Amino acid sequence: MGSASGPPDRLHSSSDSILAHISDDGTRMQSLSEHLKNTAALAGGFADAFSCRQWGRTAGLLHDDGKASDAFQRRIRGAGNRVDHSTPGAKYASENLRAFKGSGKLLAYCIAGHHSGLPNGDGGGDETSLAARLRRSSAGVGHAASEIPANLESPPIERPPASADKRGFSAAFFARMIYSCLVDADYLDTESFLDPERADKRRRAPNLLDLKPRLDAHLAEVAKNVEQTDVNRLRARILEECRIAASLHPGLFSLTVPTGGGKTLSSMAFALKHAVAHGLRRVIYVIPYTSIIEQTARVFRDIFGGDSVLEHHSNLIQEKDEADDEAEERRRLASENWDAPIVVTTNVQFFESFFANRSSKTRKLHNVAKSVIILDEAQMLPVPVLRPTLEVIRELVEHYGTSIILCTATQPALMANDEFKNGLEGAREMMSAPPDLEKALARVREKRLGTTKDADIIRLIRDEKRCLCIVNTKKHARLLFQALGGAEGGFHLSAAMCPVHRSRVLGDLKEPKAGTIRQRLRDEEPCRVVSTQLVEAGVDLDFPVVIRAIAGIDSIVQAAGRCNREGRIAEGGRLYIFTPEEGLPPGHFRQSAQITELVLHDREGSTLDSETVRAYFRELYWVKDHGGGLDSERIMPLFEPGAVSGDFPFKTVAGLYRLIPDAQMPVIVPFDDRAGELCEELRWNTSPGALLRRLQPYTIQVYPGVLAGLIQSGYVESLHEDRYYVLTQFGMREAYDEHFGLNPVTKDFIQPEDLMP
Repeated sequence: MGSASGPPDRLHSSSDSILAHISDDGTRMQSLSEHLKNTAALAGGFADAFSCRQWGRTAGLLHDDGKASDAFQRRIRGAGNRVDHSTPGAKYASENLRAFKGSGKLLAYCIAGHHSGLPNGDGGGDETSLAARLRRSSAGVGHAASEIPANLESPPIERPPASADKRGFSAAFFARMIYSCLVDADYLDTESFLDPERADKRRRAPNLLDLKPRLDAHLAEVAKNVEQTDVNRLRARILEECRIAASLHPGLFSLTVPTGGGKTLSSMAFALKHAVAHGLRRVIYVIPYTSIIEQTARVFRDIFGGDSVLEHHSNLIQEKDEADDEAEERRRLASENWDAPIVVTTNVQFFESFFANRSSKTRKLHNVAKSVIILDEAQMLPVPVLRPTLEVIRELVEHYGTSIILCTATQPALMANDEFKNGLEGAREMMSAPPDLEKALARVREKRLGTTKDADIIRLIRDEKRCLCIVNTKKHARLLFQALGGAEGGFHLSAAMCPVHRSRVLGDLKEPKAGTIRQRLRDEEPCRVVSTQLVEAGVDLDFPVVIRAIAGIDSIVQAAGRCNREGRIAEGGRLYIFTPEEGLPPGHFRQSAQITELVLHDREGSTLDSETVRAYFRELYWVKDHGGGLDSERIMPLFEPGAVSGDFPFKTVAGLYRLIPDAQMPVIVPFDDRAGELCEELRWNTSPGALLRRLQPYTIQVYPGVLAGLIQSGYVESLHEDRYYVLTQFGMREAYDEHFGLNPVTKDFIQPEDLMP
């Protein structure tokens, strides 16, 4: 298989003397032939999960073809300049692998970008584009040409009569999956040679077949000890129906269960039984908020053991530390490629990885194939990027052997209908009668207050012995709490408090300490909580009264789930919905709240019933689908040319797709003595990976402009050349409040509402 451009200069020596790697001490050498074959075997095995072994294997055989050049061999032996060793193999693929239209070009993206990231196809004047690199490069001669198959199997990228943008998206998605196989295989083989001790720590955790009995035993113990109430009998029924549904063929599922119905463990019971029955490899539990991921991961670790559960989200810093113990090191290594049986992650970490172009972000993608993915509160996916996000779900289900469960307390708003053509199709509902569950778990009486002054909300809170008030901004929560004036059992919660601070205020789920929210609720003592929306998903609280500032109906449904959660109040808990006198905050809150007001206008039915919810999502999602509002960055049209030309804007799209548009920065809060000691150690430790992981529960997220102001005022200092930011002792005194968390309200440069909700 020759090249039209001719081969580059080559060393005239045996294949064993053509090197891929030399150990740091110079005593061991890995031949290029060995590295290519090892990488090919690994990448082929990874791609076999979606029936494309030959693609992964071929990418592995060609990825370092440029290392056979004289220039690189001089470089690896200590002489010469930096050499582009990726593009020759990419050019060889693009010019010689034409088993079907575009096959070689798809591989070329993967090979050219296996270090620098997936490039744009034809970037015009962009010299980093694939087209520019191929023009500049001499083609490789196929160092392992005899191993390359003459024909590649057809990839899962044809979906007629799909639109051009969907066909292009599908082809680009396939390239990302092959890229993931290649970069993970390359990393693993290189690590195995250069750092065998580290590679040995990647021992496999228990498989799902081993983990299923642990969950079954836990659920049996819960059932044996739980109080036999109507709500708990319904939870047992939900669990049983999930187990029955597990025998169904892999694909798309919906689990529509009202809040408080036990979706977390019931969906996991489905996932494990379903995976074992159908040979799926792992369970990935995807959560909308970082504020609850640690709690969910802890629940699973208690059941399955810490060696089986990987917690990975965008805020968790994964760095090597010489002080890492073996278990911690294995967890860190598993986070690189999600080689763990159970992964708990966030929407941001999960979905943004499928639009990223860097190897560090995409390396794990091949391990998503043949998995069970639980999307908790699926209706909370951000509207501006909903259309490309739904295409990820569609691709994984249709072509990569995954089962995806859309968990929601409301009706499945993401499904296609006459008004929502780009919605998902073919989801099978696990519950036999969701409307009956809705009625059976209806535990609240609702009252709409209309526009209401803060003073009236304060009186309402004071008049109730136990009450939860949820508002849309930190500023509003702070003002209401201050206006309570030290009322008995008063508490404040927001994400301006670090997770340890919030956890101490809430109290442990099983054994809460005296004076915490959960203990006061358990003892039926006065408990009046003012909070932002962070308590609405995944936080197990049960109040007789909930007051909610108007928001999206999905948020109101979540708030209602904190009211009479256990169904002990026969006549129902009370839910009050009000519109703040000061109006609504800009952005998503205002938009969703205004849609709620529109839907509720002249409607006599409950805010929580399925017809109201359906009307809400019709306005939120379905109407916008016609005007492009579900793809505000116009990402999908960017893939349309690729359906014909094979030119895909990988690098461009990586900068456009963001679930949270404004990036935030972590600030470490030395909230207690333990955190203070860790922060002191952070000052001098040059390999602080383990330290940073222990400090994770002490971090809050702030916007860059806010961070700059905090530094300028001496509240925050930067460590290790602006890599880490820590609240100073002065900042703890002046800017971190025992009730509000980060709260420098006396300073002009910042307001609490500028921080993350």
